[in-house]
Formats: sequence, structure tokens, C-alpha cells
Amino acid sequence: MNEPVDSSKASTNGSTEITMDPQSMPPSFAESQMEHIRYRQIDRTTPTVLKYSSCPSRYPNLSNDWEFAGWGNTYYVELADNRAEYNKQRSSHLASLLGPLRATSISGNDLVASVLYSVGPCIVQAGQYAPISMLLVSLLMYPIKQLMTEVITALPLNGGTYNAMLHTTSKWIAAVAACFSVLDYLATCGVSASTASAYLADQVSLPSSLSPFVLSLVIIVFFSLICLLGLRESSSVSLMIFILHLLTMAVLVIASLIQWGRSGNGVLVANWQAPPPSGINPVHAIFNGFCVGLLGVTGIEAAENYIQDLKPGTFPKVMRNMYAFLCILNAPTAFLVTVLVPVAVVQDNAASAISLLAEYATPGQEWLRMWVMVDAVIVLCAGVLTGMIGAVGLVSRLASDRIVSSVFLKQNRFTGSNHYTIIVFLALNVILCCIVRGDATSLSGVFAVAFLGVLTMYALANVLMKYKRGRLPRLMQVKLSTAVLSLLILVAALISNIVINPLIAAYFVIYFVVVVLVIMVMFKSGLLLKINYWLVDRIGTIAVLGGISRRIGLWLVKEIKGRRNQPIVFFTKTDEPHILNKAILYVQANEDSSNIKLVHIYDRIEDIPQQLETNHRLLDEVYPKIQLDLYFIQGTFDPATVDAISTQMDIPKSFMFIGCPGPKFSYALGDFDGIRIIML
Repeated sequence: MNEPVDSSKASTNGSTEITMDPQSMPPSFAESQMEHIRYRQIDRTTPTVLKYSSCPSRYPNLSNDWEFAGWGNTYYVELADNRAEYNKQRSSHLASLLGPLRATSISGNDLVASVLYSVGPCIVQAGQYAPISMLLVSLLMYPIKQLMTEVITALPLNGGTYNAMLHTTSKWIAAVAACFSVLDYLATCGVSASTASAYLADQVSLPSSLSPFVLSLVIIVFFSLICLLGLRESSSVSLMIFILHLLTMAVLVIASLIQWGRSGNGVLVANWQAPPPSGINPVHAIFNGFCVGLLGVTGIEAAENYIQDLKPGTFPKVMRNMYAFLCILNAPTAFLVTVLVPVAVVQDNAASAISLLAEYATPGQEWLRMWVMVDAVIVLCAGVLTGMIGAVGLVSRLASDRIVSSVFLKQNRFTGSNHYTIIVFLALNVILCCIVRGDATSLSGVFAVAFLGVLTMYALANVLMKYKRGRLPRLMQVKLSTAVLSLLILVAALISNIVINPLIAAYFVIYFVVVVLVIMVMFKSGLLLKINYWLVDRIGTIAVLGGISRRIGLWLVKEIKGRRNQPIVFFTKTDEPHILNKAILYVQANEDSSNIKLVHIYDRIEDIPQQLETNHRLLDEVYPKIQLDLYFIQGTFDPATVDAISTQMDIPKSFMFIGCPGPKFSYALGDFDGIRIIML
């Protein structure tokens, strides 16, 4: 048999020119397509039989046909022109965004209210050294503020720590971070309600049947009913409450300074001459007070949960404002308490320390103490409402991202409220309050651990972002050494809070484990369904149960396929197979889907990467459990195009993935309203 021979000759420039025999030319495009189809459909050992995997099934008694997702296809899609409608909606959204003052008032209410329940527990632990502990907290919060600003401005999407971890690590770790936030909201409601009850009971004679514990439950139930009626947080109301509380604290500080001038330093000297609490050394007392005093900055993590509702460039100003209020209020207030009130008296009435300060600042008069009580009840009840609304928003985000059940997205047809979320949150709140019998100090301990967990997640997200998303544009950048040091300090404070009160830590751990288990069961429901299918397959070996096994198996297959058919989009600008494969591996590890759509947006046909379609077919062959489709869409990669693709394909933007944009990218990540970064 004669083989076709290629001839070659040397050209004048020294290179070799190859001339191919016409009979050995490669096949045409149509011929290669037919050959590829034949390759995929025909068994190579038995050419007359359709190809089937040689890998044995783990379900020998039930069908495993559902595991094959089907072959992918290539599409050239023309988008509907909705740019005008998108621009109109975008302009309307921008007009409704919040400025620095209103944004500060929403999250600042929690921050400035925290002085009401943080000063007392701090003095219990640190005694006369509480002002030093509070000052150290203020110093620590400066780098924390910086690193939080870096994370949130780089990833300007609602969701707080959950969103930050979702874009920097795996989805299940982000779900664990969300558990800290859920417990933070729970503790916010519990502490706010119990502290409001303590301030009210300290000033008003309540009926014997209405103890502070019962009153705190009444407050929680009352605001849950308000949420069920569809009430939303109002920036105008938040601003009024914020101004009222700042005015109250200003009057309290001025009155305390006047009384200090009148009474002298006698109480201050006596307090400083007293031994430290529990006989420990001053450094230990200051450290314990520092750990508990971190309660005084709760609320600084709240602004991240509504950053998409802020005007561009507003978030750093909000963080600056809140840090200023933190420095002005916490340490000075703690110092004034030690100036006017004996430490022993504060330790006996830790839940209402600010009310005591008002009493000692105006001896023989009730007006300031009544004012502080009214202000405390108003601002703390607002904290209960803020915690509930924040929890509803976070759980809705988790449900839309298919981490928890979609039942939490259902809204009441009359009020529009997410009633299932509110009812579950109310039940968890009531149980937590009953466990500690409404004790504000115990709830503060749970709150401190949850809050420190949230701050630790932010510090960890900052470190991960520097390593895994280093190209991502951001308004500011903190040194890696600062981020690592802050992370270590927060971990030390978290452990110390557990050591200070192991019983309270046990309550937190129990709640945390329960919440994590519930969320993980819902998140991994697809895997659990497959395990149940395997168990049913085992049962099918028993002849009597064979019919039942098949019926249950059919139902399980229906549920599994329903989850696997939910599509995922990955925007690719390259044909490199390792990048496409990395995207597929991410989806396999983090999403319960067997339907991936690779989308390439091009300006001209000539710009399409040459090997993209070939590599798409290769990967579609490699992953038989995934249907890998390739879409070519002419246009530009911008928010309007992504919105049009989301609308036309009926795929939420939270299930559209991209690689990390670089510093020259023209848009902020928040402009795309939810797309996820999954690789460097």
C-alpha cells in the first residue's frame, strides 16, 4: 500500500515550505462534525451498539439513566434590545439611594445604642479599668474599620460576611459565615429586648405578673407581629431615633460633667483604690473588659448588609462616621460612670448602668433618668426591629442562592411579609430568651461571641481576598500584616469570651451547631436525596419491597432531576480548557446543577477564540453528568447585557459566574447586581 508523501523544499529565507498531497488534506468542517457525532454515539469495541459507560453503576437494582445529563449544544443567540428599559430602571434605583446621613442613622442606631448594654458588663469584668478597656476597643476598631471597608468596597453586594466569603471561598464556608450573622441577629433582638425591659423595670413599677423576663418576650412577640404585618425599616424614622439618642447622650454627658465639677474626685479616687474584680491583676481585668467591651461596637457590621442601597462612595463615609461616634461615646461614657457611680453599685445593676449614671448626674431629680429610660426603650426596641428585618433579608438571600429551602422566599399574600422566616426567627428568639431566663448579661455574652464571630469572618475574608482576588479593584487596601494581626486579636478575644463564661459559650455553641446543621441539611439536600436513592436501591433487593422501592425511586429521581436542571452561567472570554474545566469543577463542588451554559460575548466573529467550540465539545464528553452548552452572543460585556441575558434565559444573576476582573475593568462588581466571582 502506497502512503501519500509530502514534498518539501527550502525557501530563500531559510525556512521549509511544505506541500501536501491533495489526497491527504484534512476533512471539511461538516465531515469532522459527522465524525465527532459518530465518535460520541458508537461503542468503539462493538461498532453496532450505542456507547454506554463501562463504569459500573452504584445502583444495580434501580435505573441510573438520570445520571446522564445529555449532550450539550452550541447556540448563536440574539438578545432582545432592553437597554432603554434597563437604563430607566437603573436611573430610578440610583435616585432612591441613601446618602451618608441616613445610611449612618440606620446602622448607627445599633452602634450608639450598644453603649446602653456594653458599659455595665465591661465594668463587671474590668471594674475601675473599664475606660481603658473601652479605649483599647476603640483603637482596635480602626484597623477593623479599614479592612471591612476594603472588603465591602471590593465586593459591594448585600449580604455582609456571607457575601464576602461567597466570593472568596467555597459556598459551604460562606453558609457557615451566614450562621454567625443569623446568631448575631438573634442575639441583637434578645439583648435589645431584655435591656429595654431592664431599663423600664428600673424606673417603672411593673405588675408582679409582668417581670422583666416576660416583658422582654412581649417586646419580641410584638415586633414580630409588626414584621408579619409587612412593616419595613424607614430611613426617616431611623434618622429621628438616631438624633434623639445622640441628643440624650449629649445631655447626659454634659450633666455628668457638671456634677463631676460639683462633687469632685471622691468617687473616682475610691473606685481606683478598690481592688480589681475577682482579685485578678489589673492587666487581666483590662483584657477581660476589652473582650466584653467589644459589645460596644455592635452595629458597625450592619451597614454592609444594605450597601447596594447606598450612593456610590457613601460606604467609607458611613464607616468613618460610626467610628467617630464610637470614639466619642463609649470610653468617655465608661469613664464618667467610674467618676460618679461606685463600681460596686454598677456591678449590682449592670443591665441599666446608663440609667444609674443619669441618676447620679442629677441627684434628687428624676427628669434625666426618665429621659434616659424613654430613650433606651425607643432605641433598643428599634434594635429589635432592625435585627428581625436583617435576619429576614439574610435568610431570603440564602434561599435565593439555594442554600436554604425556597419556602423562606414565600410571602404572605395580604402583607407581603416573609412569614415563615419571621415565625422561625421568633421561635428561636423565644427559646434563647427562655434558656437564659431573659438575663441581659447572659444574652450579652451570647451576643459578644456571635458578634466576634462576624468580625472574625470579615478579617478572614480580607486575608483570603488578598490571596485569591488580588486583582479585584477596591477603594482602599490594608496591609496584609495588619489584616493578619487583627484576625489574631479577634480570635483571641473570641476564645477569651468563651473562657470568661463557659456556660454562655455552651449556649452559643448549641445554637450555632443547630443552625449550621439545619442550613447544611437544606444546602446538601441533593446529596441526601442521592444517598436515599442508594438506600432504596439496597431495599429493592428484598422481593417483597421491590414495588415500593421502585415507586420511591421514581419520586427521588424526579426531585434530583428538578434540582440538577437548574442552569448555571459562566461568562468566558477565553478558550483555554483548564479555565473552562476550573469553572466546571467549581459548579460541581458548590452547586447542585448538571446544566452549565458557557457564554461568550463577542464584538466581531473574528474575535471568537478559535478553540472555544472544540474545547467545549471535549469537556462535554469528559463530563457526562453535566450538560455543557455553549452560547455565542454579540454585544459588549456590561450590566445591561448581563441583565438582558438573565431575563431572556430566566436565570438569576446570582447564578451567573465570572473570573476576577482586573483594575482596568470599566464597571464595579455591584453594577451587575449579583454575579459571582469564582476564580482569580
